Amino acid sequence: MITVSAPGKIHLMGEHAVVYGKPAIIAAINKRLTVTIEEGKNTSVGYVADIIKIVQKHFQIQKEFHIAIDSDIPQGYHLGSSAAVAVGVVAAASYYLKKVWNPTLFNQLAYEAEKLKHGNPSGGDNTTVTMGGYIWYRKELEFLKSIWQLPFKPKLNRFFLIDTGKPQESTRDMVAYVASHKKQELFDVNEVQTKRIAVALKENDEKTLIDAMQKGERTLEGMGVVSEKAKRIIRNIEDDGGAAKILGGGGRKAGVGYLLCYTKQKQKGFISITLGEEGVRLENR
Repeated sequence: MITVSAPGKIHLMGEHAVVYGKPAIIAAINKRLTVTIEEGKNTSVGYVADIIKIVQKHFQIQKEFHIAIDSDIPQGYHLGSSAAVAVGVVAAASYYLKKVWNPTLFNQLAYEAEKLKHGNPSGGDNTTVTMGGYIWYRKELEFLKSIWQLPFKPKLNRFFLIDTGKPQESTRDMVAYVASHKKQELFDVNEVQTKRIAVALKENDEKTLIDAMQKGERTLEGMGVVSEKAKRIIRNIEDDGGAAKILGGGGRKAGVGYLLCYTKQKQKGFISITLGEEGVRLENR
């Protein structure tokens, strides 16, 4: 029996813009899923079955096995649940079939799975789930990606999640919407704020972090991926001296999943979150 765990993730900034060659800062979080594989009949369907086929094709092995997934990462809330499933299943299946533990390979195969799921993903989610920590990610070309794990451990830690309700739209829907309403100037401003956040994390500059999160959120609103419900919550946080932003795809009609909030004072309903957690991990062998 093989057990692997993988974390969820959040975007500090750069979602949507990262699809168009702009940088993103993404962090692994302290919500994980486990994938367990043992001998038995393969009853997988849907996304998991597709991931298994990718692994089997890569290794040219058709051996069956039973797979079980237990997750603390809610689906559809933009915390990287599909990326965690992709990386976790790829890693567990690779180790079960070939005793291979190669995170670079896991990331490559998980990206192929994510393309089946989301259409045109950046690859940043699966990269962060694989590597863990804080990732600076830029997709230069389909075959060329700049990936840096931040070489310092940020001390700013007043991050929380706020549940706005599951979006009615999928990430694929939102990516397609942005593609049909592209505004290059918003991507450019988003890049500036992403860089400011990186500097703020390095220098433990809370004031700059809050300002950059607020301005970056405005670019996401300009892209049309932030619902009116979410905007009202975000403005309330800003009025109290903090910042909040959507995560991942966002949503237009009602909920946007979780918001990422940075504030000096935790409020009722806020969910504490730890950033910079470990990436994919072999739990037993």
